[in-house]
Amino acid sequence: MLCTLPRSRTGRISAAVAAALLPGAGAILGANAAAGASTGCQATYTISSQWSGGFTASVSVTDLGGPVSSWTVGWTFPGSQQITQIWNATDTQSAENVVASNVAYNGSVTTGGSLNFGFNGSFSGSNAVPARLTFNGTACTGTVTSPTATPTTSAASPTPTPTPTPTATPTPTSTSTAGQGTWQAAPVNPSTGGAATFLWVLSDGSVLSNGSSLNQWVKLVPDAQGNYADGTWQTLASSPYAMGAAQEHILPDGRFYQAGGEYIYAYPAGSSAGDHDAVQLYNAVTNTWQLGQQGLYGNIDDSGSASLANGSVLSGDISAAQTQIFSSSGNTWSAAGTRPASAGEDGWVTLPDGSVVSMSADGQYRYDSATQTWITLPAAPSGYQNGSVDAAMTTLLYNGKILVMGGNTSAVYTPGSTPTASGSWAQGPGMPKGSYVDDSYADPEPNGKVIFDTVKCSWITNACGSASGPELAEYDPSTGTMSTISESPDPSGQAVNFINLPNGQVLAAAGNQDWIYTPVGAPQNSWRPTVTAVTANGNGSYHLTGTQLSGLVSVGEDDYQDPQNFPIVYLKNSAGDVYYARSFNFSTMAPSTPGEAESADFTMPTNLPHGTYSLYVSTCGVSSAGAYAFSY
Repeated sequence: MLCTLPRSRTGRISAAVAAALLPGAGAILGANAAAGASTGCQATYTISSQWSGGFTASVSVTDLGGPVSSWTVGWTFPGSQQITQIWNATDTQSAENVVASNVAYNGSVTTGGSLNFGFNGSFSGSNAVPARLTFNGTACTGTVTSPTATPTTSAASPTPTPTPTPTATPTPTSTSTAGQGTWQAAPVNPSTGGAATFLWVLSDGSVLSNGSSLNQWVKLVPDAQGNYADGTWQTLASSPYAMGAAQEHILPDGRFYQAGGEYIYAYPAGSSAGDHDAVQLYNAVTNTWQLGQQGLYGNIDDSGSASLANGSVLSGDISAAQTQIFSSSGNTWSAAGTRPASAGEDGWVTLPDGSVVSMSADGQYRYDSATQTWITLPAAPSGYQNGSVDAAMTTLLYNGKILVMGGNTSAVYTPGSTPTASGSWAQGPGMPKGSYVDDSYADPEPNGKVIFDTVKCSWITNACGSASGPELAEYDPSTGTMSTISESPDPSGQAVNFINLPNGQVLAAAGNQDWIYTPVGAPQNSWRPTVTAVTANGNGSYHLTGTQLSGLVSVGEDDYQDPQNFPIVYLKNSAGDVYYARSFNFSTMAPSTPGEAESADFTMPTNLPHGTYSLYVSTCGVSSAGAYAFSY
């Protein structure tokens, strides 16, 4: 559950906690007596965060001997430490003695290769580190490396820090931290005098958001050079309903779909605050709203939903196992397959084959759009969900895996190769400093990482981590780690939801105003869309063909969806001016398979000067690499 406006949170990123590295350089030891043993190893035991009574640690071991097909890592805790949760390994503990063993997918370690796993633990008194680790029974000896700084400790607080009322205090225009992305202020939303609320990118490159209430709307239009930091907000038509925590998707014709709503604050004549199955549609071309057919069932609320490949919207039911499909062409509903359990407040993501994976506290399921049937997936590792409520943001990554987060940990799912295949789970890392991601929002950045927000204390359990307050963090799939990043310099609240802009930046809604984050690192070239041809249609629009036009990643969460699986077309002239076209008629709205051929239509922006342009396509914030020569 979530209030309809983004949570305004106090607190800034505190100083990073320095790691405690033990033991250091390993020594080459005697020969193996049995297959699978190692002739030498070096190991590090790292305490990455610590709070009153708890800590997070990681272990890395490098095999300096022969290759092994399975492994164990052992140590003796010098105090009362107990492992409470472990990922990328299993553990057995007897008193102070611990043995961690590989899981099915990471047993093999080559000569010179490394294994890594992490865990959360509890302790009383001191939290001293083990004196020595073993690898398949062989001691990893060496000099102990003293930490440059010790982990900070803070007493757990039973309740979150109170949130102050936002003020109009001036804020810096930009900030940066060495090695991390940079923050830049976005234009102030004139309807609120501060931040916009939730954010959605439309197919003409503008950003749709709410004004001073949830039935008032504005959009951010970039300047003539495609710069959103110097763009302007425009006031739009009001919608019939003021929906909070609802379903939102872009349709194949470019319209914006919003349905359900956990909260209804305003409604048209003849309706009521109980219309949790209502549908409203925004047409950016005419700046008008229309009502769609209400759902077949009365409980859309903030249940899970996903865009199917044909652009229809698959919708759950908050309290029953029934599902339904909204047709984008007819603005009508039809019944779909029955789930093994109700959708609840799930996070759903569409896969490249058009199937949909649903992550929830009630179970994990996959929908086959060809047969309109659901299957039950293997159970996820415990702890990733928010108690019995829901999962936090569910994110399809560039590597084809799915990251789900909840509580203060995560899980990673590898989908099966077909809609009826089971797939497999792995435990993901815990949140930095034991923080929580109850109803948090995430975004797959163009550099492949995932940005998300955390809170110190869970609103579900009142358990607290060691952070000084809310923080921002990134998940790096290449290393399987999570780390905090610098906060936007907004004194009245943390950034809480994020979208990819077509220029590769990330727009975040915060306290006093919105902020633009420029990530470090570029997309891999294999992630980029390509343009192969542009031809004129008979009605004045153009037809574009290319590859990977719908992108490779996606996101879904019950209170806020923003899948951006459609191409945005923009043109540059020799002077550097940028013109956004309006795209529509997408051949698919499912994420692309690598190299998949796709198409879309687009129309020129009003009053575009005739001339020769460089045409580009951007999807999920990743732009095509080469310019396509286009004359108008």
